[in-house]
Amino acid sequence: MIPTVSLDDVVARDPWTVDVVHTATRDIGLFYLDGGPGTASHPFDISRRFFALPPADKRALSISLSPAYRGYVGVGEESTNGAADLKESFEFGKEDIPPAVADPPPYYRMYGGNQWPAEALLPGFRAAIEAYSAHQARIGAAVVGALAATLDQPAVLGRPDAPFGTELSSFARVIYYANPSGYADGARLAAHTDSGMVTVSVQDTPGLEARTSSGEWIPVVPPDGCCVVFTGELLELWSRGYYRACVHRVHNASLARDRVSLITFFLPDLRSTLRPLTTADSARLAGAVVPRGNSWLTDDGAAFVVGEREWARVGEIF
Repeated sequence: MIPTVSLDDVVARDPWTVDVVHTATRDIGLFYLDGGPGTASHPFDISRRFFALPPADKRALSISLSPAYRGYVGVGEESTNGAADLKESFEFGKEDIPPAVADPPPYYRMYGGNQWPAEALLPGFRAAIEAYSAHQARIGAAVVGALAATLDQPAVLGRPDAPFGTELSSFARVIYYANPSGYADGARLAAHTDSGMVTVSVQDTPGLEARTSSGEWIPVVPPDGCCVVFTGELLELWSRGYYRACVHRVHNASLARDRVSLITFFLPDLRSTLRPLTTADSARLAGAVVPRGNSWLTDDGAAFVVGEREWARVGEIF
């Protein structure tokens, strides 16, 4: 059974709640989180209106027009593990001004702005997405902080010299899966792990599945008003494999109708240098091993700048 915890208890690092989160992420790599009114106010309806716009209006926001990889992605234009994704998406992220440096590295483009539909075309879309994103940022910081604390790292955020920087970087997407009757039975989004520290997701229709340690696929259906929190590959690497990245998919057989989901991926500040933990940092890591399939894994296991590696990874997807 996938447990449910409250955001307030995660923020407070309530011992029982942190233990539940620790156990769930160790067992399957996910849990449900009740984030209160901010999570319950999902912008599903206005997201559906975005995907119902005429194709030309969506194409005017094509991700190919954005140096920061933000904007509209059509069906089959993105791939997961070599398979084309049968979905549409709108990619966006935290809007930051790039740091002022004389010779900025390529990954600084990821600090760019979003492409938004004109307010007259879709009134309220930008405001709804930005309000939702602000709430998700609170969730991401609370969960990452709590998981880090279980590995004896209680202060990974909050200042420039903290391991993950002052605050997390985030990238997000609204995804639309059309009516399943038009597709053959199979994966609409292939089995995969997410690349970040944690992923926070909400859905208006079931369809998401997660793979257990025994290889069984189970439905992921959070209680009303709750979101799903997944562990990702960067957390897996940082924890030396103590926390495994959750393998999940969207399967056509699990879809009863068309589906909208909103997903936010959290990473350390792009400028931060990530150093994988060792047993000197936490005794819990004794015997932990990072799976060879982890996309962040290098032969030397050396520290690296998060933004440099993330920029290269994103370029392989689109």
